[in-house]
Amino acid sequence: MSNQEYDIQKDADEKLPMAKKVLEKLVFGNYDIPFDIKTEYHRYSDKWGISIWVDVDVDRYCDFTSKHDVNYENHIDNLEKNVESTLGYVGLRGHFWGLLFDYVNSDETDQIFYDLQQKLYAELENKFNVRRHEVESHDVYYYLYKSESDNVYLRTEFVGEEIQVEDEKTGEVSTLVSCDDLYMTMKEVYESSRIDLDVEDFVCQ
Repeated sequence: MSNQEYDIQKDADEKLPMAKKVLEKLVFGNYDIPFDIKTEYHRYSDKWGISIWVDVDVDRYCDFTSKHDVNYENHIDNLEKNVESTLGYVGLRGHFWGLLFDYVNSDETDQIFYDLQQKLYAELENKFNVRRHEVESHDVYYYLYKSESDNVYLRTEFVGEEIQVEDEKTGEVSTLVSCDDLYMTMKEVYESSRIDLDVEDFVCQ
């Protein structure tokens, strides 16, 4: 690290307490959003910068839960712009690396996805006479993906392999649920739920 970079980093470190106070007052405080701010030196780019870790309340953010807060959701979606603008008040706007996210408080969301999974088991059994352990052994499930990029983003992923069984006597393998049938069933069950997240298909991939 050059002397100039060291001096800049030292200056930023000295400004951090004020930056935290300003961010708490103008950006995070009104919605009780936990965050942590620190300076970091990136040796590969030979530059220093400021990173901010933010806790996102999943149940409060997702619009299919009873705890959903539309104002909180909108505030989270505009968080990076507001943080960058606020850091300008303490002379740190040009040294902002970006936001990183931890996702917390997802009890209701997890329960909704669990219930969805149970509906899928029942539908597969009803349509194809396939049993729960046969579904589970082929890793068929819905997965809630949470991005750690500079924007909060959640999506549902369809995961699983075609469901096959082997005859104990002959060793012959037969397919109970094909890839296409599995995807279509997962899609039908999902669309009947109140979850409205984007979907990424990883069935048989």
